[in-house]
Amino acid sequence: MLPKGESLIHPAVGYTPSSQRPAEANENRTALPLRHSTASIPYLLRDVDWSKSAIGPMANWDPELRHIARFLLADTSPAVLFWGEPSSVIYNEAYLPMLGNKHPNAIGMSASDVLSSIWDQLSRAISAQRRTGRTETCEGTVLLMEKNGRFEETYFDWKFIPVTNDEGDVKGSYGTLTDRTRDVVCSRQNDCIRELSRDIGAATSVKEVWLTLLTGLRHNSKDVPFALLYSLDEQLGITATPNEPNYPCHLEGAIGIEAVCRVEQEYFDLSCDLDGFAPILINSLKADSIFTLEASDPSWHKLFKGLGWEGYELPYKQFAIVSIKDSDKLAAFMIVGLNPHRRYDEQFCGFLQLVADVVSPHISRTRLSEEVARHNELAQRAQLYRKRSDMRFSRFAERSIVGLAVIDTEGKILYANDAWYKFSGLSPADQESLSWFDSVVPEDVDMLMEWQKKVLKEKTGGTFQIRSKEPFRRGTMYSDYRTGICACYSDLNEEGQVESVMILTMDISELKWTEQQLILRSKALEESEVKWRNYAEHCPLGICRTDGDGYVQYGNNAWRSFYGFGSEAVPDPQPWLPWVREDYLQPCREFFARLQHSRGPESVEFQLVNKTYTISGGDATVTNGAYVVATGFTQFKEDGSVDHIDFWVTDISGQKMAVKVLTDKMEEAIRLKTQQEHFMDMISHEIRNPLSAVLHCSEEIIESLKRGSAIFEWVFDGTITPNSSSSARDILKKQISNAMDASHTILYCVQHQKQIVDDVLTVSKLDSDLLVVSPIPVQPMALVRSSLKIFNAELKMTGISITVLEDKSLATFGIEWVLLDPNRFLQIVINLVTNAIKFTKMSKVKEIVVTVSAQTHKPFQHELGVDFVPLRYSPAIPASVSTTTPSAELKDVNDLGSDIFLSLSVKDTGKGLTKNEKTQVFKRFAQASPKTHIEYGGSGLGLFISRQITEMLGGEIGMTSSPGSGCTFAFYVKTRRCEAPGHSPASTEPVIRLSRSLSLTADGTAVTPGEEGGSGIIDTPQGPSTPLREALPLRVLVVEDNLVNQKVLCKQLRNHDFAVQAANHGGDALDAVLRSRSKDAPWGPSAFDVILCDIEMPVMDGIEFTREIRKLEAEGRLAGHIPILGVTANVRSKQISGAIEVGMDGVTTKPYRIGELIAHISSVCSRQ
Repeated sequence: MLPKGESLIHPAVGYTPSSQRPAEANENRTALPLRHSTASIPYLLRDVDWSKSAIGPMANWDPELRHIARFLLADTSPAVLFWGEPSSVIYNEAYLPMLGNKHPNAIGMSASDVLSSIWDQLSRAISAQRRTGRTETCEGTVLLMEKNGRFEETYFDWKFIPVTNDEGDVKGSYGTLTDRTRDVVCSRQNDCIRELSRDIGAATSVKEVWLTLLTGLRHNSKDVPFALLYSLDEQLGITATPNEPNYPCHLEGAIGIEAVCRVEQEYFDLSCDLDGFAPILINSLKADSIFTLEASDPSWHKLFKGLGWEGYELPYKQFAIVSIKDSDKLAAFMIVGLNPHRRYDEQFCGFLQLVADVVSPHISRTRLSEEVARHNELAQRAQLYRKRSDMRFSRFAERSIVGLAVIDTEGKILYANDAWYKFSGLSPADQESLSWFDSVVPEDVDMLMEWQKKVLKEKTGGTFQIRSKEPFRRGTMYSDYRTGICACYSDLNEEGQVESVMILTMDISELKWTEQQLILRSKALEESEVKWRNYAEHCPLGICRTDGDGYVQYGNNAWRSFYGFGSEAVPDPQPWLPWVREDYLQPCREFFARLQHSRGPESVEFQLVNKTYTISGGDATVTNGAYVVATGFTQFKEDGSVDHIDFWVTDISGQKMAVKVLTDKMEEAIRLKTQQEHFMDMISHEIRNPLSAVLHCSEEIIESLKRGSAIFEWVFDGTITPNSSSSARDILKKQISNAMDASHTILYCVQHQKQIVDDVLTVSKLDSDLLVVSPIPVQPMALVRSSLKIFNAELKMTGISITVLEDKSLATFGIEWVLLDPNRFLQIVINLVTNAIKFTKMSKVKEIVVTVSAQTHKPFQHELGVDFVPLRYSPAIPASVSTTTPSAELKDVNDLGSDIFLSLSVKDTGKGLTKNEKTQVFKRFAQASPKTHIEYGGSGLGLFISRQITEMLGGEIGMTSSPGSGCTFAFYVKTRRCEAPGHSPASTEPVIRLSRSLSLTADGTAVTPGEEGGSGIIDTPQGPSTPLREALPLRVLVVEDNLVNQKVLCKQLRNHDFAVQAANHGGDALDAVLRSRSKDAPWGPSAFDVILCDIEMPVMDGIEFTREIRKLEAEGRLAGHIPILGVTANVRSKQISGAIEVGMDGVTTKPYRIGELIAHISSVCSRQ
């Protein structure tokens, strides 16, 4: 029964579901009552639209049809009703397995359509029945029935019973069938066995047995449509162990493959063919039973591959491996393809086993018969051979190159051929007295005796080497004796006793000599190989050998280290390619391809991946890629194929690094040279411009003095005045004013040039880590306000307003005094304000705002509103404030407060900077753009110095700007709060000196700082001055080789009431000092109060002069200590410290103000 709700059949012609034909369905139920049946077929018959079939509607059925239909449905055996002339089919449920998927469409259809495969057989029986009215039979009809998704071969016997009406006419045939499949299969298998048993008895050889077996199986091609027969001979090979014999197999024949393909493996060995189907066969043979394989089994694919049939498809679904034995030994096996329409079962197994059992005894019989025949043939051949051997022996012995001798049991020579006499060096004439032992050197006699005893005792033979007394010489080959291989065998008599001994000797002297030479050469070769291998292993170059495909045969440690290979074998071809950088891969492949076709040498250079080469020097580390160069040589075989390729791999990372460093240095040098040339152009411009002003002002001073002199002559001499409407007083006053203005201009031109030089020196000190930070207690707001006064005149002239804002954070944190280096701090402030004035004076809105604030933490960028420049330098360690401040006092000051970060910002309304310009402003010798120097001047060092000083003071500097919106520069420095100092320093030296570059009005008039800004020098409070000498002026010796500078300095000192004497160099000065001690000196016998000495001079420089003076003082030739001040333009720390070390009391650097020099003179004189 089908599951509930599932349709019985699919719609077809002649069948319509009853739900669509309610009237006819009711008629069918009435015509064919089915109260006693619930099977599917009865219900189905009731729903068939019989009006569309040849039988007609069920209501019109004959009584005979209705009766036989009810009988058919009640029959539990398979049965079919063939009704009418077209033999329409009606069947019961037991017949359904024979129909398969033809059900239910087959109901009511013609039998020729339903049973087309067997209708030819059935139709003859049914036609005969229609004529005779008798029961007919049809035997052995074949039907392929579908079982478990497969079509199986089945055989049936049919019996047709006539269905007649009352008049005796045959209306239909009632067919029943009986399954005869097993009987039919068993019958044909038995027939095959009988044919095989009958024919195989006539086989007289094993080959005929195999041929008869295949011929007999061809009689049953349905059960055995395919077969391969392999004979097998178990052998014990030379290298095989007793438990592992060899199994050579030979293809004796095949069935069913002639039209498919040929078998590739006609011969194979089961013990060696491990990749083919041998493992499958071995497993089946070990099982000692019939072994079956499904076509879907992976093992069957291996079998096909071993046979060479890969890609072919056979129609067989099952295969059996049948072993055929000779007694207990395996003689053959068959690979049988089974009937595709029958499943392997116990009956099939019995058939195949019976085939093997029938063949097995005949194998033993034929093999025994063949062995007997072979032995008989051998016996006949042996008898004939013995007759001929005696004649042949004598001829063989005489012609043989092998020495042959026969001795008795005492060793006496009974017979020997010429070859033996030639080898032993004996004469045949002495045969009567010769012994076997006379043929060898004395050292081998004992060995011969031992062998003779062994042969006589054991009655066996053996082989050994002997040496004869005859020397060996052939060409360049020479030996003191001949060497031979000797074999001795015993000859036994009929009683089994040793009658004589046969000796065979082969001269191997040449081979022996060659062997010895080969041993010597091999030893030398081994030593050479060890030497060269040792060389290769310790060679710093990478050495590698590969075959023609790139598989590595040898690689030394250096070569393996390049690519990170260990000591294990390298399995891949060209294993270096994964270590080559991608852009070098193609040249490497082409390099190897060239070596495959040419001897070389060929070279290629490439970079390795994931490897670098690094060098360090000082604080700098340079990293570059790892590079190697490989050179290859190829050795070819005689046939032109590659024997091997040798590679030499050299690490050139060092050379590549040197090239990189030299290239970088060269580019850096070119860049620095370009910067220096640009810098020198700016310096030249900045120095030449003031020099032009100095020249013009000097000419104006000279002209003014000439006119003033003429006025004096007119006033005092009464000469006629020039035509002028002005009075002599006004004219004189105007000339003096012009001279003063020109003098101020000269003064500021010199200050401007000094500022340029100071910037250059500051950069030099920063580069040499010689810039010293010296913090002292200062008031930050007072310091800033005081420093900005030097800009008052310029601000007034340009109309710029400057505002100084004191942030409330100063009051919040109570910051009044802090420890700070004022010189370094103000150097930054003045640079920023100078830049702000420079770029604001041309703007419509001219405002500058300076803001001072403080934080207890490092200010963030957003707090100051700028972007900081990345740090490059470490904070400097502060030096002491001055030599007059006690260290204990400084320590107390430092311990008073906590860290404070003092910030200052300068905001202007200038033109602003672009993004690219902002990246340049803090670089050395760099300005925002090339036009900046042309429009505004400057050296390009101010912001670079500010950046470095800021970082030395533990801070950072930055800026923000946009075109048209002005700039904001801000910085902070790290400091500490402290208390106000208790007293002012006693030193008369100024702590802070400020200098400004020249600023001129539009008409060229110098802006003097005296209007509002004072002198431009801010001095710390001075202590009470000490009068130097009220009675007598100080006596000064000026030592200067430049006569102009000497004249000017002497005049200035005399104008300030000093007694001055001049010397042109150190030698003159030394004489002057010595003369000053005599009574003829200008001032009497007394020394100079102070000596102002230039350092670089001809004849004797200032250093040597100072050494001589201190030496004379140490020797007592000069009393007391004469202060010596160095006056020089060399301002490097090393030069100044060198002057102090030789004994100078101080150094004043050029240029200087006369007031500064006088203060320095007063300082050193007051210490005396």
